[in-house]
Amino acid sequence: MIHADKCAELNLPTPKTYETQLLYILRLISEGFVLNTRICRFIGIHNLHSLASVLVKRGVNFTLCYERVYCPFIGDIPPYPVDVIYMTKEQQEQYRNEKAAMA
Repeated sequence: MIHADKCAELNLPTPKTYETQLLYILRLISEGFVLNTRICRFIGIHNLHSLASVLVKRGVNFTLCYERVYCPFIGDIPPYPVDVIYMTKEQQEQYRNEKAAMA
């Protein structure tokens, strides 16, 4: 379950009632948001690595890297890198074109 109040706290869009965790992540990265494991856990998505794997299997083109990032739980940057996913402008455009072609 995605926590809308936690999303608002991080200035992320409110999840739509019909959105699964996977669809919410896909919508955010296709709109230019950068997500990471720590943010996802804070809003109630505890398996970003598994969902990223599903996106890869579905042929969604995005960028995955590992970085040290801010943790909203502790208010600091822990020393361990985590998954960070996002779409570049080109990847966003490609995704929109593919989505429009399927409609």
